Amino acid sequence: MQPYTNPSSIKEVAVRYLRDVVGNTNAEFRDGQWESIEHAISGNRVLVVQRTGWGKTMVYTIATKLKREKGEGPSLMISPLLALMRNQELAADALNLNARRLTGDNFHAWKEIKEELDNDEVDILMITPERLANPSFIENTLPRIANGLGMLIIDEAHCISDWGHDFRPDYRRIRRVQKMIPQGAAIVATTATANNRVVEDVREQLGENILISRGSLIRRSLHLHNLIMDDPATRLAWVAQAVERLPGSGIIYVLTRRDAERVSGWLQNMGIDAHAYSGSTDDRKKLEEGLLQNQLKVLVATIALGMGFDKPDITFIIHYQRPGSVVHYYQQVGRAGRGIKDAYGFLLWGQEDERIANFFLKNAYPPQDEIDQVLNVLQDAQNGLTITEILLQVNLKESRIEKILKLASLESPAPAFKKNNTWYASPNVHGFEIPPELIARLYRIRKREQAEMREYMEHDGCLMAFLQRALDDPTAQNCGRCHNCNPKPSFSPDLEIVQQARQFLKARKFYIYPQKSWPMPQLSDHPIHETYRIKEEYLASFGFALCEVYDGGLGDHIVQEKKNDRMYSDSVVIKFISMLKRSVHNFSRLQCITYIPPYNRDEQHVPALAKKVADKLGIRLVHAVSRIGTESRQRELKNSVLRAQNVANAFVIDRSCPVPTLLIDDVTVSGWTLTTVAALLRYNDCPRVVPGTLIQHNLPY
Repeated sequence: MQPYTNPSSIKEVAVRYLRDVVGNTNAEFRDGQWESIEHAISGNRVLVVQRTGWGKTMVYTIATKLKREKGEGPSLMISPLLALMRNQELAADALNLNARRLTGDNFHAWKEIKEELDNDEVDILMITPERLANPSFIENTLPRIANGLGMLIIDEAHCISDWGHDFRPDYRRIRRVQKMIPQGAAIVATTATANNRVVEDVREQLGENILISRGSLIRRSLHLHNLIMDDPATRLAWVAQAVERLPGSGIIYVLTRRDAERVSGWLQNMGIDAHAYSGSTDDRKKLEEGLLQNQLKVLVATIALGMGFDKPDITFIIHYQRPGSVVHYYQQVGRAGRGIKDAYGFLLWGQEDERIANFFLKNAYPPQDEIDQVLNVLQDAQNGLTITEILLQVNLKESRIEKILKLASLESPAPAFKKNNTWYASPNVHGFEIPPELIARLYRIRKREQAEMREYMEHDGCLMAFLQRALDDPTAQNCGRCHNCNPKPSFSPDLEIVQQARQFLKARKFYIYPQKSWPMPQLSDHPIHETYRIKEEYLASFGFALCEVYDGGLGDHIVQEKKNDRMYSDSVVIKFISMLKRSVHNFSRLQCITYIPPYNRDEQHVPALAKKVADKLGIRLVHAVSRIGTESRQRELKNSVLRAQNVANAFVIDRSCPVPTLLIDDVTVSGWTLTTVAALLRYNDCPRVVPGTLIQHNLPY
């Protein structure tokens, strides 16, 4: 290829690349695409705010290609999700660009990638924002490319903003990277979901002299539809019938991992090829590939699949629950209809939506007293502390402590820093706070966003125009396609399937998974704690709970019975026994029942429950366990290390149960009480211990 020497020839080359990638010899740039590319290859800054499917990836891949052909350095891309990076790798490959990523799942390739960096063979280096917190990357890897860096790419740039709906603290480290890149290196930031407020915040952080490329956010392929379905069984039945009726493949979005497992389990029960997808799913790459290749009908996903997953022919997006904001909703529903004429977005509403949204809102920022607790213990530790050591001294959730340390490490100068796996306090440890007025302001914004989503659910005008206005799109107009613009009869779920869904909800199993490792070694001098991993001969079997807390039904009823200081009713006991019989493998072989002794001897709920179960089943009740020591109540402790330590020396076995045994409690939170007592029973010759509780209290949000 001949080197280009003037702007018109550069554009001609860029258009040719565009046509090669899309496979269309007549393709032309969309409004704003070439202007953004031209701005980038000239070494300027550009923020691209365009709808999903517009072609933002084309801007920075073609700009990278052109800059590399001029002999400039590689691009550094900061991207928030692995799913997004995998799609970006494919986009780069289409232009014969060598895109490599330094992520936790490809550690085996890091040495090779660094050698390629040294040889200037990498065109785009992809990292997550969290990689910017790694001293080795900043001190060793980044200098390999920084002197010759041609472009900094910031994908999903709304994450930069404290105001943004997907704020990721490590995006704030980008300012430090900006100081390290050479003069004249371009910056390209892209997003589809920034309103005016977020755009201004991003502009402030990236620099005032930044070109804003902003276009219409209308999605002409989408048919939007809102449905209010408070009853969970009716909602599940509707989803099952809708998925069977809809062509192609799609995504069902839920708010929690628990809901992903529940909805996918129900669809599988109905013969639909559905799989749960969340941040903790082990085989996410395999599931993404299955959906991309149309080998799966539907993924039931949390927000972990919310950004950047690019499948042009997704035909439907169903929201099983209402997202917390319009920008979240637009981001997710925009997965559908990118490369097809007709796609469908259904937004459902459930009674749990508000409670879950408030849970996330409440836990968004740690209060000052929690910040002080963490930094004070660090200050008192001359040799630093690991996370486990902090957990032993601070009664906070691990995720909360990690968030506090993350926010503290982002300050300049930072009051806390991490070296290897140890955290240290710096001389600037005092005085760090998240301004209360900032938290109050963000809280008000989030509440307004929730109210806006409620308004959207009840809106009787054009749904697409509502979304556009909410995102400050001045081109908002009626789409003519949504249910409000073009009303069509909606189907009601079959009553028989509703009944099946009701039975599924009643019969679904709430597993109590046996803990396999102690959260720290040597919790006590007892032999059950002599190794970090719990020996197989001390493990509990899979256990089961009757229901979960805050389920709007039986769980709330049981909690109320306990609050009113009544013994558990016969109807609850009968349901409990029925659940155990259908759930526990070889239930008939259980020959003994024992229970977790109460924290307070006056509390007789659990002993009375165990006696009723034993009497109705005709199985021997053994008072095998005694509580000793002065441990705290488990519900007062907030992390696994403290909970496990709290019960490590709290129980002794008075009588052995040398036969398969049912171990009863009324509530399980972390599972450490059941794990510890089961290990003690097994140490004392019990061949099998099956935990059974009325309520599973952990909230997997």
